[in-house]
Amino acid sequence: MSLSFNILGHAWTVPKPVESSQIERDLKWPQGWSQRYSGVKKRHWVDHPESNGELGTDAALKAMEMAGVSIREIDLVIFAGATYDYTLPNQASVIKSKLDSESKFHIPCIDVDTTCLSFITGLEIAVEKLALSKATNILLISAEVSSNGLNPENRETYSLFGDAAAAFVITKGSDITIMNSLLRSYSSGVYDTIIEGSGNKKPPSLYPFTPETHSFKMNGKKLLRLAKTKIPVFMQELFSAVAIEPQDLDHCIPHQASKSGLLIFESCFPLIKHGVNVESTLEDYGNCIAASIPMTFSMLLSSGKITQGQTCMLAGTSAGFGIGGIILKFNFKPT
Repeated sequence: MSLSFNILGHAWTVPKPVESSQIERDLKWPQGWSQRYSGVKKRHWVDHPESNGELGTDAALKAMEMAGVSIREIDLVIFAGATYDYTLPNQASVIKSKLDSESKFHIPCIDVDTTCLSFITGLEIAVEKLALSKATNILLISAEVSSNGLNPENRETYSLFGDAAAAFVITKGSDITIMNSLLRSYSSGVYDTIIEGSGNKKPPSLYPFTPETHSFKMNGKKLLRLAKTKIPVFMQELFSAVAIEPQDLDHCIPHQASKSGLLIFESCFPLIKHGVNVESTLEDYGNCIAASIPMTFSMLLSSGKITQGQTCMLAGTSAGFGIGGIILKFNFKPT
């Protein structure tokens, strides 16, 4: 059974810009290193105490304004992301409290975390809820703050990540059809992206803060090798259930993993040379974890590039190690 939905509103937001040239001057790195290695010229980082809650609320308000709805007309809030203000309460509840400061509307709030693929997972859950008539309007938010978890001694990660948020108000309808979706996890890479500290394996009571333990780390070279091996198999499975081939797509939004990650993705599936519009925001925003895909999707929807009958794939990799994708068909021209 194919599932369809409408997008009533969408928006994205970022905090202040931080140029790679400034980081390189401050940390005495070679000038131009960040863009050459990570592909990032500029990213955006919050100033404390701004965090996920503020970014997510800002994006949500803008999306609801575009949709012409208020919080009273939202039936479910889904937060889809990997970073958060607090371990408890869950992030969707925090953002909902900012949208409903007087607690007038007792809307259910759930969090979804498949790290960088959280928006795709959240979108699937939202559309399934709509199909079951469990909700009329759903607010789906991805808000990520990576900058607080980066170690300046680790150039690979410090130069790569940015902070951002995106939000969508979706409802039941026939504007967009999910042609197929798929999520796979390859556990050989489970610990190759990790923040070791603050969980129950290394609790704060036993492991006081150190940059090594409490900052993001990844084995980039191993992950790239794993992606190069698994992406072709994954894509074959994703497209086996639809009547088009990858090169028949009109648009593609890959997760903005890194310069090398995007090159690996293109080498596995050479979409650009077949005329597929492959969107990239890496240079100006960096890797914004789960917010990268919906932020870029919102930009594409606003650009006027999508026309009726076209297709778009959202796809990428995640910590764990996961690969996910969703193929959408537009039965209308979005605004």
